[in-house]
Amino acid sequence: MSTIETAEARERPHGIAAALTETLRGQLLSVGVLALVLIVLTVVAPGVWDGPWLWAAVAVVVVATGLAALGQGPLYDANWLPVLVPALDLLTIMLLLGDPAVPRIVAMLAVVPAFWLGFVGRRRGVWIVALGGVAMGVAMALRIADSAGTTRTANAVGAVLVPLALVAAALFADSYTGRIEQQQRALLEREREQTAMARQLAADGALLDTVFETARVGLLLLDPDGQVQRMNGTLAGHPALANASADAVLSGAQFLELESRQVIPKLEGPFVRAARGESFDNLAFWVERPGEDLIAVTMSSRPLIVEGEFRGSIASIDDITRYMRMLEDRDDFVALVSHELRTPLTSISGYLELALDEEVPADVRSWLEIVRRNTDRLRALVEDLLIVGEMSRGELHLHPHDVDVRQVAEQAVATLEHRARRRGVALRLADGPAAPVQADERRLAQVLENLISNGIKYTRDDGSVDVVVEVDGPDAIVRVVDDGPGIEAAEADRVFERFYRASSARASAVPGAGLGLWICRSIVHAHGGSIAFESEPGTGSAATVRLPLS
Repeated sequence: MSTIETAEARERPHGIAAALTETLRGQLLSVGVLALVLIVLTVVAPGVWDGPWLWAAVAVVVVATGLAALGQGPLYDANWLPVLVPALDLLTIMLLLGDPAVPRIVAMLAVVPAFWLGFVGRRRGVWIVALGGVAMGVAMALRIADSAGTTRTANAVGAVLVPLALVAAALFADSYTGRIEQQQRALLEREREQTAMARQLAADGALLDTVFETARVGLLLLDPDGQVQRMNGTLAGHPALANASADAVLSGAQFLELESRQVIPKLEGPFVRAARGESFDNLAFWVERPGEDLIAVTMSSRPLIVEGEFRGSIASIDDITRYMRMLEDRDDFVALVSHELRTPLTSISGYLELALDEEVPADVRSWLEIVRRNTDRLRALVEDLLIVGEMSRGELHLHPHDVDVRQVAEQAVATLEHRARRRGVALRLADGPAAPVQADERRLAQVLENLISNGIKYTRDDGSVDVVVEVDGPDAIVRVVDDGPGIEAAEADRVFERFYRASSARASAVPGAGLGLWICRSIVHAHGGSIAFESEPGTGSAATVRLPLS
């Protein structure tokens, strides 16, 4: 029986087979073997019962068996009982060997209690076995002189071998028990760690469940295939779901860009990107469903990595439809005001042209020129605001046909050459090949004129603006490069935001509303192209438009 028993391990077993303690089972086995030896001795040498040694041995084994039986009841929790019982069995063997008529081979029976003592008593049991073995060896040694022949040899060998064999058996049991206990301690420690880990995981899971269900934004758990595995109550209770599953709602949905309302390619859709394990923050878009109103949402996603394996993604979704409707109302109001302003501005411009065609004093002409320049600026701003309103409502209508980007660039350069000349800026169009595309020529010209105009406005006096048209694989590329002061990289990343102007532009006297590049990007995206802006302080800026060749 192991010495690292716990109170739970020593609870009384149930059932007939399990009712006997290990001590009693071991004792009954020893009694059975001893009884068999005594029967053989009785048959072979009945005279052995004439001496006191066998009777003493029987008495001791009866006491040991009685104590083992008491271990079933009153002595169940006695820690000394498992050691005392095999010690008494060892004493029984010693008493048997006290009778000269008992053969020395009976000493082999002592191996059983020796092993037992080493198992339950550990080092203490080894010492008990060592003392008993020495006593048996001395008893055999004392008979060497009175014996002869084979008996003398047996006594001489037994005097040495019996103590050594018994101690070896006890030591082996002690060592084996030590390893077992070490393994048991390791298993118990591992079990405690696993239990603690399981409790921690359960606590973490409960915490995550609580956070998941109490978040004020919608949360989704997506599998690697992009299928919705779980959603929180905030999202499940959204009116757009209408008691349907998220997969059913999304199956026929399209995702549109927030500003231009152009359809986002399926492979670039937010759920596909999340299923690929991409991380992104506050990706805003419209959700268009058949027969339903548009919904504007922002979505963020993080991959779910478990032990280095991609298990899906966690996505957060926030409904910003009301906010976007408010912005649309604002844009509608701006568009209405802009539309109302366009008619009087057109009238003012017309009468200014008529007045400037007349002979007027030089100072009056100078004043009229100032009025015309500011009227042109105001009219350009009104046109930009009207275009912003159209794009925000998804009303940007294109009329594409075959267009040579190089010809459009030549016309844009020719249109703005006088403006560059007034500032002393060298405006150059580099030689290059024809670049045919399918595009709305008027809108494409608007993009190039805006980019070139920005280059002229923001470059240094007596600087240069270079326009380059080239073909790169399946794309036509237009690059507008100036050698102006440039801007910081952090600001360059924001130039396509609506109403954004870099700090250097705000600090300068150059007029602008921060709409030009936003309009350019919307037009280019509507053509299926892309636009980029690069700049560094002191090295100038470069705007690059990329359109697919027809």
